[in-house]
Amino acid sequence: MADASERSSNLDAPVFGARAGRDWRPSRPEWLDAAVRVRIFIVLLTTIAAVGYFGIVRQLPVVPAPIMIAWPIAAIAFYLGEVNVVVIHFLRERHSFSLSELPGVVGLFLLTPSDYVLAYLIGAGLALLMERQQPTIKRLYNLAQFGVCAVVAQTVFHAIADPRHLAAVGSHPEARDWLAAFASSGATAILGALLVAAVISLSGGAPQFKKLPEMIRFSGMVAMANTSLALLTVMVVWVDPLSAILLAVPTAIVFLAYRAYIGEREKHERLELLYESSRLLHYAPELDSAIVALLDHTRKMFRAERAELLLFPDPIGDGAIRSSAGGASGDETMVPVAIPVHDALRTRIKTERAAFQASPTRSWTTNPAAVKEAMVAPLVGERGVIGALTIINRLGEGSRFESDDLRLLETVANQAAVALENGQLEQSLHELSRLKEQLRHQAYHDSLTGLGNRSLFVEEVERRLAAPRDVATPPTVVFLDLDDFKIVNDTLGHAEGDRLLVGVAERIGGQLRPGDLLARFGGDEFAILPGAGSTVEDAMALTERVIASLQLPFPVAGTDVLVGCSAGISAARGTDTVDELLRDADVAMYRAKSDGKRRVEVFDPLMHRSIVERHALTSDLGRSISRGDLSVAYQPIVALGTGRIVGVEALVRWRHPTRGDIDPTEFIHLAEENGTIIALGRAVLRTATQQVVEWHRHPGLKGLGLSVNLSPLQLQHPNFIDEVRADIRDSGIDPRDLTFEMTETAMFRDTQATIATLETIRDLGVRIAMDDFGTGYSSLAYLRRFPVDILKIARELIGGPTETDDPEAWAFARAIVALGRSLGLPIVAEGIETEDQLRMLRRLGCGLGQGYLFGRPAPAGEIERLILAGTTVEVSA
Repeated sequence: MADASERSSNLDAPVFGARAGRDWRPSRPEWLDAAVRVRIFIVLLTTIAAVGYFGIVRQLPVVPAPIMIAWPIAAIAFYLGEVNVVVIHFLRERHSFSLSELPGVVGLFLLTPSDYVLAYLIGAGLALLMERQQPTIKRLYNLAQFGVCAVVAQTVFHAIADPRHLAAVGSHPEARDWLAAFASSGATAILGALLVAAVISLSGGAPQFKKLPEMIRFSGMVAMANTSLALLTVMVVWVDPLSAILLAVPTAIVFLAYRAYIGEREKHERLELLYESSRLLHYAPELDSAIVALLDHTRKMFRAERAELLLFPDPIGDGAIRSSAGGASGDETMVPVAIPVHDALRTRIKTERAAFQASPTRSWTTNPAAVKEAMVAPLVGERGVIGALTIINRLGEGSRFESDDLRLLETVANQAAVALENGQLEQSLHELSRLKEQLRHQAYHDSLTGLGNRSLFVEEVERRLAAPRDVATPPTVVFLDLDDFKIVNDTLGHAEGDRLLVGVAERIGGQLRPGDLLARFGGDEFAILPGAGSTVEDAMALTERVIASLQLPFPVAGTDVLVGCSAGISAARGTDTVDELLRDADVAMYRAKSDGKRRVEVFDPLMHRSIVERHALTSDLGRSISRGDLSVAYQPIVALGTGRIVGVEALVRWRHPTRGDIDPTEFIHLAEENGTIIALGRAVLRTATQQVVEWHRHPGLKGLGLSVNLSPLQLQHPNFIDEVRADIRDSGIDPRDLTFEMTETAMFRDTQATIATLETIRDLGVRIAMDDFGTGYSSLAYLRRFPVDILKIARELIGGPTETDDPEAWAFARAIVALGRSLGLPIVAEGIETEDQLRMLRRLGCGLGQGYLFGRPAPAGEIERLILAGTTVEVSA
């Protein structure tokens, strides 16, 4: 009888029947590399088997036995030896006993060498096909291993045995022949162990070669026992073939008796385990310790990876309490979770009230992706189903939960239900009630600030809406959103951002009146439900106090942080639902943000129409960008001293099919909101660079510079630098002719990352221009830190006609020109519309400018004609 140690780690000791090899499976999901390695190994084994068969086995002599067995009968014997096994489980180990070596050793004497290999492959291969859950690669490996083992068995046997003396009358196998059989059996056992260790290592599993001595010891002992029994069979057949029947009968009886013994032993063990589980439930001092002990014991009872217990404190509520033991997720004790009343598994246990096999969903187990199989048994008490006991993943390769396991689990679950309701009823109900309240608090409150959450807020608004309108004032809601909170997270980190949110919640709460409800909806969004009887005017006054309170700085990470908020107010009208009321307040809040932030707006139906139109325009923009419907216009940049056009700024334009020309400030903002600014910016850069390269082919247009505006979102895109390199390469533009423009405010977002990206751009040869200089931070420290090549004076800083009319109007422009001159930076003045402005800028020493005086943004053809015509702006001194 064969004994192979089979473990969940795929450590299997194969014998003649290759039981262990047949149970192999790659243990790591690195299928691409592992599969290639295993396939190569299979091809190598197949080649060795084929070479050994044709080069050695076919040349071996036939043993002159008194009776020869037909290969189909031997194949049946191999098949029966492979499929009839007795399995003993102990935790992760599995020991299997079979009669597969009997035909293996008998066949050495009573089969021709070729018939031996054929019967071995067909019989054992048929056994492989009967195991439907085996993957194809596993079957191919085992079949190749069978071939190699068959060739080695014949080769070793004939190398030691001397079959010639058996031809004499009255001769029979002697000690040398017995030694040959033992050597053949031992060699295949050792070879099988080596092959299994090799294939597990190749497939990505843990290396098994350190465990080879243990593998060989198990398989060697079994091989010797089976070989002895097989040689006894051969000796009986040699003397009197018919008397072999007398040997087969007691062998089969012993085999069947042993299987019956194992079955009775397992039943006895289950009764002991059942008694132990009952004792644990009744004598544990505390409920949580009883549950933990029960789960750990139950997991071992069913040789499972994980056991979980769910309790339902309220049969009609979503609350549940989960405890678990084992598995990668570790142990849990009495953890509140939410299991919907209409959950499919929860419904099934209520209706069937019997144990069944199923795959728990995410709400039932902490890691549903790791669940391969599971048994679920309801805990049925006097008041109905009070919970469920779940057993997950049988340990041991090839092991599965069976019907006997379901019946045993159901018995354990019934014991647990009785113990929970009777023996520890008072303690259970007290603990469950406490946890139920804890679960409810978690379900209705924000874990960071301790405020109510959206669920609590919505429930209270629904209660107010349901009140009779002739008795109660319709509710009014306030929706708050912090302004530029993302900058705090990006610069100080999320941990400091969370501390700021806690401080904001406390400061808002300090402005509330008794009866007002404050909730956090998530992120930097808050909502206020003023107390019953509050009017829109009351809500407005409350909100203005909140906005004013947030104007004071917050101490965060050793510095003072200013954070304001924008708010929207909506009052219930007619048949408004809570979703509509919150939506309207949200719309009003966004109107407040768009109108300057740090203010409050009351919802008006026209706002919703504006939002709908905005969403429609956003969708149209996305489609237009994908179709390439937007165009690029070019505005001349002029050398103020000569009036000659030296460059152009690329500006995107969008002509809507129904609304006509859309202002760039409107659709650029939309593109930044929905993320299409990345594709839009790429399209403008590609079109503009190609156009400038085309212009450079004309003699009169060589050296024409190109300026392209950048959004901060483009700088933050991970592929931005690669895309710029590709556009420069594909268009053929000289990087020195290209300038990227960014506003001060946009440039100073995410400072370190922005500096690194800008430096990489400059390394390409592209210049950086700070657009609208003077309207943002305008700090000399920033100019020193940031890689800037050009300063562009904002149009707001270009003064009136002459300095004498308004000396202060030109003060900033004069200072910026002087600053640029001292830093060696070219200055470009924007928004030049009159000759007086041009004359003043020349007097200040500003070198470059652009504006309607020189030309409005125009298509490429018009700009080309303008430059080739040599147009200049002549202004008298």
